[in-house]
Amino acid sequence: MNILITEPKDYSLKALSIYKKTGKVFFFPELKGGQRDSVLNSSEVLVVRLVHKINNEWFDKMPSLKMIATPTTGLNHIDVQGAEKRGIKIISLRGYIKFLKDIPSTAEETMALMLALVRNIPWAYEDVKKGRWDRDAWRGHQLIHKTLGLVGCGRLAKIIAKYARAFGMNVLGYDPYVSKKDMERYGIKKIDLNTLLKMSDIISLHVLLTDKTHNLLKEKHFKIMKPSAYFINTARGEIIKRDALYKALKNKWIKGAAIDVMSEEDSKGRHLKKDPLVSYAKKNKNLIIVPHIGGATIEAMHATEEFVAELVRKIFK
Repeated sequence: MNILITEPKDYSLKALSIYKKTGKVFFFPELKGGQRDSVLNSSEVLVVRLVHKINNEWFDKMPSLKMIATPTTGLNHIDVQGAEKRGIKIISLRGYIKFLKDIPSTAEETMALMLALVRNIPWAYEDVKKGRWDRDAWRGHQLIHKTLGLVGCGRLAKIIAKYARAFGMNVLGYDPYVSKKDMERYGIKKIDLNTLLKMSDIISLHVLLTDKTHNLLKEKHFKIMKPSAYFINTARGEIIKRDALYKALKNKWIKGAAIDVMSEEDSKGRHLKKDPLVSYAKKNKNLIIVPHIGGATIEAMHATEEFVAELVRKIFK
């Protein structure tokens, strides 16, 4: 059985070892010409990260493909419907709650973005590099007694709630699929979405991207937030209707934002040229953009790669 790994750079050696015991492993970047075509044609397992969009262009070249393995919870880099039509199984981290409770990287990044935003850390740092030492120019806000609103209250939001309460924050939550009792166990007060948006000092987005959550937050939602509110998105860019966040910042409906994700992300950065948030960030000091690094820690990536590799091994055992 041939296993093709699309992004082998810095891949977990343990995960690679598991795959090599399961089948013959090939690294996509090392394949050229006819060999690449041959391996694509014969591979039964495709192991991906986030660089490539796995769609019909890939499926047409891989008639033997039986499985796609991705060490992620999000699946918008894969044409799921297209895979299902061809009988291709997708192995991901979705649903493995017990394992994921020890993978807090995105939750930690959310807190890092929150602190950087409310304390003006990126812009104060840049100011010092220009030779200035003006502490009054970068006065920010404390987190203690502030209200954090979590839109989506799954695994990551529950971890963030724990961190937020350690900072002395009040935590509100909206999630139609999580009970009031379950939220209360994590110190989260369950309320409706509009009330959460109106009451929160910081709103953080933590929902999976699905057909139901696509364009979940629109201009009308940003308009009811406090003008002093900060918005954070470490989920997926497509959960926000295109240009809604840009308009919210431009029109000062909110005070600032920090995002780890954007709409139509492209590994070569082509999406940056057409998104007005990028030009806005260059001219203003209230928007932080980082390149989808929420889960990009050495520990998290290796652990998830090994976990998914073991799932694949068990299936083909």
